[in-house]
Amino acid sequence: MRHLTAYGLHGPDIRGVRPYQVIGLVWFANFIGAMVLFVDYLVVLPFPAKYATHDIVFPNVVLGLVLMVLSWLVLGVVGAPRTHKALDWTVRGMAPDEEERELTLNLPWWLFWMQVVIWIVSCIVFFYANIDVGAMYALQLSTTVIISGLATAATTYLLCMRLFKSAITRVLELSPPQQGSTAGVGQKAVFIYTLTTAVPMVGLIGMVAFAGESGVSLSQLSASGLVIGLGALLTGLFATVLFAKSVGEPLGGLTEALAAIENGDLNVSVIVDDAGEIGQLQTGVNKMVHALREREQLRDLFGRHVGEDVARLALSQGVELGGEEREAAALFVDVIGSTRYAATHPAAEVVAALNRFFEVVVSVVSEHGGLVNKFEGDAALCIFGAPLELDDPAASALAAARTMAARLKEAVPELDAGIGVSHGLVIAGNIGSTERLEYTVIGDPVNEAARLTEQAKERPERVVASQRIVDKAADGEKARWKLLEPILLRGRLETTTLAVPV
Repeated sequence: MRHLTAYGLHGPDIRGVRPYQVIGLVWFANFIGAMVLFVDYLVVLPFPAKYATHDIVFPNVVLGLVLMVLSWLVLGVVGAPRTHKALDWTVRGMAPDEEERELTLNLPWWLFWMQVVIWIVSCIVFFYANIDVGAMYALQLSTTVIISGLATAATTYLLCMRLFKSAITRVLELSPPQQGSTAGVGQKAVFIYTLTTAVPMVGLIGMVAFAGESGVSLSQLSASGLVIGLGALLTGLFATVLFAKSVGEPLGGLTEALAAIENGDLNVSVIVDDAGEIGQLQTGVNKMVHALREREQLRDLFGRHVGEDVARLALSQGVELGGEEREAAALFVDVIGSTRYAATHPAAEVVAALNRFFEVVVSVVSEHGGLVNKFEGDAALCIFGAPLELDDPAASALAAARTMAARLKEAVPELDAGIGVSHGLVIAGNIGSTERLEYTVIGDPVNEAARLTEQAKERPERVVASQRIVDKAADGEKARWKLLEPILLRGRLETTTLAVPV
């Protein structure tokens, strides 16, 4: 079975995700967020000149550095053990238990909320540290901190989702996503937009709205608005690209899988790498392919047991008990001396010979439009004209009998067989019960064909037909047969005129 993902035709690479990799990523993302915040504070934000003194700026820079170091310590002390507990199974190379599966799926959100708490605490600390400088100044500074923190936490969440992709895939392989178990695509999109674009832009709007009260110049306000606006746009673009990839890549795998299914390839399996709606869709496609594959296997098995034509008819029209009267030809073929052959040869050799024998029978009957209705030990009953109509079932059966006799001598010389052919009205349909039924053909031609086979075993041609089927055949086929004397077949009340190939 081949696995389909947006990256190509291969399965996921389940690599060990170590805690220091995760915490290192979170540290780095928060370091970048802190540096952007420092640049905004020192250069970009339009604070009045009275707040740009060394006595105010320097303590805030020191406080920011201290809070950044403390946040790293908290992430290391609190975040690393939780991360190790959630992802250690990927390092061990073992399947996760139920607790580890839940911790792995929740880890990105847990790290997100941990960062939000850290940035909120930093926001509160900055507000109270600057309240004596001025309430508006403290509010502006703390608002800037929380805006930068939310954007950083949201971006880190998206980066962690990509880092954990292989681990989440393995978890979902063991525990398929359930409906309503996590936020949907729409909710995530609104969440990412709000934190990375909307909130920064609201901050920009607030800066402009209160510019008059701050007493900043128009040129300073314009430069600050331009830098903050571009920064918000870039942050939003980066987050949107990450989110689009998290949605587009699995959808690409689904599209590729559906194209393969449309082309008849049922040996595909979509990698389930999302715990939300997309993961449910991926799981649904895999279940659909599995059901289609089972149905195809059942149809193939059904066709092998009852014949392809009977299977098609049953699938298109349904299956009902009962039959219909049809004019058809019956061909019966039976191995001569099978009991002696089985007693003098190994069982495997007997089975192999019978398989080659019946392979010829099935092939010849199919070539002439007939149906191998059933195998009876070392014999087979073949029908021409049911369930599908033939223009000349008599000629088809006679031609098949001649061809079969010749081909059996070439392909299976160790087995000899007699072939009898008859024609007339039969009842063809499903017989049995609603729980177990069988498509079969009942009527005098079937019985007569079996009796003719007994005569064929005594003839050098090994093929015997009744006069009535020869009379029914087209002139081209009729000319290939000659009539013999009438005889009374076993179990019959009237004599039957025999015919053999010329």
